[in-house]
Amino acid sequence: MEDNRNEVLKIVGQNIKTIRKSKEITQEQMAESLNKSINFVSLLENGSSGASEPTIVDICNTLRVDANSIFKGLLNYNIGEKDKYIIDNISTLSSEDKEIVINLIEYIINKGSK
Repeated sequence: MEDNRNEVLKIVGQNIKTIRKSKEITQEQMAESLNKSINFVSLLENGSSGASEPTIVDICNTLRVDANSIFKGLLNYNIGEKDKYIIDNISTLSSEDKEIVINLIEYIINKGSK
């Protein structure tokens, strides 16, 4: 059971770190937004520490992602692999890249209705 907990902490920490970096947010900025220490953010990202549910919510709000992004690689979806890939990765994109994806999806959807 402890091994599973450690694995979960490592995956969650790595996901948070990846998302934070993709959003160009420093550990200091994140710590300030969470009203936590930089050390807390570092321990969290290294998988050495976990976070309470309210802190996970705050992290999601700070990073502007849904909880699925934080738990990427841990959740089992009852969907196809391509759908899972899209869900797992979309929230890590920048606003500009999301806009491109939205425009592409709208183009593909509207192409079929012409």
